[in-house]
Amino acid sequence: MEEVVGRDFLEWKKELESCWRAIPRTFQNDHTVRRTLQCHLYQYLRSLGYRAVADYLPPRIQDRASDLIALNDQQEIVYAICLETVVTLAAVKSLSSFAAANKVIFTTGLLEKKVQESRFFLKPDIVHLHLQPYGPK
Repeated sequence: MEEVVGRDFLEWKKELESCWRAIPRTFQNDHTVRRTLQCHLYQYLRSLGYRAVADYLPPRIQDRASDLIALNDQQEIVYAICLETVVTLAAVKSLSSFAAANKVIFTTGLLEKKVQESRFFLKPDIVHLHLQPYGPK
């Protein structure tokens, strides 16, 4: 199962990077990129047959909502997703506060070194993928 999930997330990574490239550079800032990717991923999850819920604020968590969760027909959380510039403790806490079959943080920071340094917040059950819309530098 882990291999299949990994393949899914790599497909999503390509999909999100393509979406990011479609935003004209003059309109790109952290907030716009994050929200555009969230909207795109929402529609993508719906096209895969999931019920997508945006900005889910888990119980007992007040710092940060998960950007998206995807529910199956039994209303179990299949995917929980955060989009961040770098891996943040708030995103990790948010994803760690409820059960989900798959948890992922997509980062969009342009300084890959800072993104890599922020990975120490990650927990073993959270996948991290760094988006690079214009390829590695």
